[in-house]
Amino acid sequence: LEHSAGSDELRQTLGLSRSADGFYMEAHPKLRPVDTLTDGVYIAGVAQGPKDIPDSVAQGSAAASRAAIPMAKGEVEIEPIIASNDETICGACQVCVELCPYGAIAIASGVGGKEFAQINTALCKGCGTCVGACPSGAMNQQHFKTEQIMAQISAALEDIGK
Repeated sequence: LEHSAGSDELRQTLGLSRSADGFYMEAHPKLRPVDTLTDGVYIAGVAQGPKDIPDSVAQGSAAASRAAIPMAKGEVEIEPIIASNDETICGACQVCVELCPYGAIAIASGVGGKEFAQINTALCKGCGTCVGACPSGAMNQQHFKTEQIMAQISAALEDIGK
């Protein structure tokens, strides 16, 4: 059994991860077997890998149950602590684009054609990978500036030294 020809296009559109054999990957095999790293997107059946009919039906039921939870609540909570980018400093080096595990960053053109990293706030989970990797220091975590974090680290190390 092989993944379908259009699965790569769908994977890129939805920001899904795939396994070495080309099937969609779950967020965690034991704790979140039908969830993906993209909130609101669930996988079931042979989209995840070869399965028999009873397993596919059970997974489909689980995915439907997971999808019903936010619908029953009537609203979806998103992560408030996400990355932000200072477009004036950003050099569009694409380090953040390559490292973002959620596919939340793309290069965009601004005023005068200047390129910069643009963050899709709906996809960003606030992991901070881009912030730590940004060579120009243009990326920051909302509500947590680099100077604040460094001050906390210095204070913690100061306490250890005593």
